Amino acid sequence: MVQTKKFEQTFINDYLAWNLHETDVERRGREEGLKEGRKDGRVAMCAELIQSGLLSVKDAALKLGMPEEELKKHL
Repeated sequence: MVQTKKFEQTFINDYLAWNLHETDVERRGREEGLKEGRKDGRVAMCAELIQSGLLSVKDAALKLGMPEEELKKHL
């Protein structure tokens, strides 16, 4: 009986540890997704400003921290 309870507690602890790990992995995935989404939004906003003539490609590339050629692909 004591061994059964010990096994059950070990199983529960292992499950909780795994579940917390999964949550951590999912959270990091969400954070990366949000970061990527913000970057895409910044690029889209700069592209719109470039197309309207309010911002140069050079200035936008500097602001975004990317090469001008990469930014031109988004235009």
